Amino acid sequence: MRSDKLIPGLIGFGSTLRIGWRNLARSRRRTLLTSSTVAVAVLLLQISMSLLIGIENQSFDNLINYQTAHAKLYADGYFEDREDRNLTHTIGRVDEAKQAVRSVDGVAAATSRIIFSAQLSDGVDQLSVQGMGIEIEGSDSDVFRIEEAVVDGAYLKPGEEGMLLGSSLAEFFDVGPGDFLTVLTKTRDGAYEALDLEIFGILGTGNPSIDRNSFLLPLATTQDILDLPGEVTEVAIRFDAWASESRVLLDLRGDVEPRSNLVVKGWREVEDEFMALVAFKRTAQGVFLSIFVIMAIVGIANTIVMATYERTREIGTLMAMGFRDGGIRSLFLAEGALTGLIGGAIGTVFALMLAAYFASTGIDITALYGEMDIGYPVKDVLYPAISFGFFAASWLLTGVLSAIASLWPAYRASRLHPVNALRHV
Repeated sequence: MRSDKLIPGLIGFGSTLRIGWRNLARSRRRTLLTSSTVAVAVLLLQISMSLLIGIENQSFDNLINYQTAHAKLYADGYFEDREDRNLTHTIGRVDEAKQAVRSVDGVAAATSRIIFSAQLSDGVDQLSVQGMGIEIEGSDSDVFRIEEAVVDGAYLKPGEEGMLLGSSLAEFFDVGPGDFLTVLTKTRDGAYEALDLEIFGILGTGNPSIDRNSFLLPLATTQDILDLPGEVTEVAIRFDAWASESRVLLDLRGDVEPRSNLVVKGWREVEDEFMALVAFKRTAQGVFLSIFVIMAIVGIANTIVMATYERTREIGTLMAMGFRDGGIRSLFLAEGALTGLIGGAIGTVFALMLAAYFASTGIDITALYGEMDIGYPVKDVLYPAISFGFFAASWLLTGVLSAIASLWPAYRASRLHPVNALRHV
C-alpha cells in the first residue's frame, strides 16, 4: 500500500512527465523545430567553451614550459622595469639564491637566466629580438622544455658558443643549423658588443614569443657579452606536479624574500597583462554565447504560448475534471523542461563528437591567421578541451532555463476560466 496521499486536482511527478512527453510527441514538428533551436544554441555554447578552455590550457602550458615557469625570482626593482629588459637590477650570489629556492617544499627545480634586448643580423636584414642566456647542463631542462622543442639541428653544447633560434626567425632570415647570425647588443654600461654565432638548432615551441622573437645561447656566453660576470636577471622555478601553487608561492615569499633583496612572482603575476586579456575574452565570449541561449529560450517560451492557445479547450476539460491551477502549470513547465533537455541532449551529443575529434586532430589556424598574433601564446594548431562536468552542467541548465521560460505561459494557462476555455473554438 502506498504511503503518500494523492491531493485532489494534482497528479504525481512521474505522471506529469509522461503526459508532458505525450503532448510533445503529439506535436512532433513543432517539438522538433524548437528542440533544434535549443540544440544549435547548446552546440555553439559547448564547442565555443571547449575551444576557449583548450586555448587557455594550451596557453598556460606554453607559458610555463617555455617562458615563465611556475614562478620567478627577481632582484628588487627589476620586475617593474622588466619590459625594458633593464640590466641594472641583477641577481648576484646566484648559487645561494637557487639553494634557498630549492629548499622550499614543493619546488622541483630552479635555473638562472639572463633576458636581454638584442638585434640579429645576417649582413642584409636586421631585427630587434629578445635574447636569453640559459644554463645548458641539466638545470634549464629541469625547469623548461626547450630541449624537447628543437625541431631541426641540435641543442646547445657545453663549452661551445652557438644559439638556438625561433622557427619564425629562421624563416625570416632563411637560415638553418650550421648558418651564422650576428648578435648586436649593449652591456649594462652601454657599450656596444657584436658576436657571430653559429645556429645549432631551430625551436618550434608553439609559443609565438619564443618562435617569432627569441634566440637562446649559453649563460656563460651571455655573461661575457653583457659584462655580467656571475650575475643573472632571474631565477626560474618549477613546482612539483602535486604541489599547491598558492602554498608554494607563499612559502617561497616567506622563506626567501625576508633574507634577501629578492622578490618572488608567480607566473600569473609575470603575465598579468595576458591574464587580464583572458578575463576580458571570457566575459566577451560569455556575452556573445548568452545571446544564442536567450534566443533558444525565447523559442521555447513561444512554443509553450502557442500550445496554450491551441489546447485551450483541453485545458478547460482538465479544469472541469477537477485539475487545480498548480497541476496545469506543472504540465506546461514539464513540457518546457523536456523540450530544453531534448534539444540540449542533441546539442551535447554533437558537441562531444566534434570536441573529441578536434581534441585529437587539432584545428589548424594558419590558413585563417597565418603569423598574426591572436592574443594567446599559441601557434598554428588549437586543441579544444573536453570538460564532461561543463557539458553535463550546461545540459541540465538548459532544462532549468527552459522551465523558467515556460513560467509565464504556464501561469497564463492556469488562469483560464473553465467555462470560457470549453467554449473556445
